[in-house]
Amino acid sequence: MNTSFSMSLRRLSVFVILLATLGCQKRDDAVAEPQTITDRLLEDSQFGLLRAAVAYAGVSDALKDGNMTLFAPTDAAFQASGITAESIRAMTPAQVRALVLYHVLYGQVAISAIPSGANSVEMASKGIAFVNKSTDGAVSINNAKLTQTTITVANGYIHTIDRVLVPATGSMLAAIQNNPNLTYLAAALKRVSTSSPALVDMLTSTTAANGVTVFAPTDAAFMMDKVYNTKTAIESANVQTLTNTLLYHVIPGAVFSNQLQSGTYNTLLSGSKLIVTVGAGQITVKGAKNATLSSVKQADVLTNNGVIHLIDQVLLP
Repeated sequence: MNTSFSMSLRRLSVFVILLATLGCQKRDDAVAEPQTITDRLLEDSQFGLLRAAVAYAGVSDALKDGNMTLFAPTDAAFQASGITAESIRAMTPAQVRALVLYHVLYGQVAISAIPSGANSVEMASKGIAFVNKSTDGAVSINNAKLTQTTITVANGYIHTIDRVLVPATGSMLAAIQNNPNLTYLAAALKRVSTSSPALVDMLTSTTAANGVTVFAPTDAAFMMDKVYNTKTAIESANVQTLTNTLLYHVIPGAVFSNQLQSGTYNTLLSGSKLIVTVGAGQITVKGAKNATLSSVKQADVLTNNGVIHLIDQVLLP
């Protein structure tokens, strides 16, 4: 065989082997690189607005490091919540950072690790959120539902949700006192605060693990009531009777509108129940002595210690 030809063939063989080795090395390097939460957001088209918010808030690097769980609203979730790219840019980076971190839970929390029932958790923003796992395994956080299989990444989990989570800004008592449609309820709470401080303390406390839910009669609802239809009547009412009436409007646990089901609910007034009916896009609630159903007029007012649903009647135990 020609010596020159043999040497060329050997050189060609070495070159081919070298190329194959380098190719394998590149493939191995690509496989070895772990995908973080940030990496997944960058490549997944359903998270365009969340990706923009993360970048604007300057938290991209934070979502790469450490173990964490992200409750990730899709673009459809942003749309359903009325939040656009323009409204994100209208906020300051600090405000968007607080919003994004309210969707982050430190630690890797799989669906299987979430306990049944309602549980309050502190998010990375230091705000309180309420995670609920129903008996059929469905999970929601505040008024948002988990919508698809969990995405597992190198530093945690991504749970996709159908609403943007909006942090609470204060206690339940503060939300009532600051709402111009709940001045009669605020007056009623003030009336019982001295003789029955436990009720007011409960509405300001954040130590309860599950929070509470208040069906809050609006001012218009009080004005239609036969007993508490003026603030003068409220200010002179029997304290124990008024306390019992108020306790009848509170149920244990933070129960958002998407978690309410038709049936009876125990109230904080011992031995007394409410009847809730859910259907046709409407939620109604009825007290034992109410002649007609009361409708929920505004749902899911989130506070640090629970949720408020505004209703159009005073409930009668």
